[in-house]
Amino acid sequence: MNSNKRELKSWQYFLLGVLVTLLLVGSLTACYQGRKISRWTGQAVHINLPEDVRSYDQIVSISFHKNADGETFKDVTFIGTDGKLHSQEFNDWGILQGKIVWELQEQ
Repeated sequence: MNSNKRELKSWQYFLLGVLVTLLLVGSLTACYQGRKISRWTGQAVHINLPEDVRSYDQIVSISFHKNADGETFKDVTFIGTDGKLHSQEFNDWGILQGKIVWELQEQ
């Protein structure tokens, strides 16, 4: 019986493992919005502002603070296109971010 199945050699498994590891690390770091990677690579971190922000004049404030785990949160407060005051949180990993829309009570 002649089988057309090719067996991978040990160096091929090693190379495959390195490539998979690089892909996984690259995928994880693509989600990361912290400055640690910026310090390692020398490249700036780019975080997209919410779609409501079309001009820097709409931004009221930007603040940075850390939680107990050392993760940095970036809060951007801006006037949205709806005319309301919005505060949006950006964390290092870009997931589970919160947003507040401030409403005025009419008297």
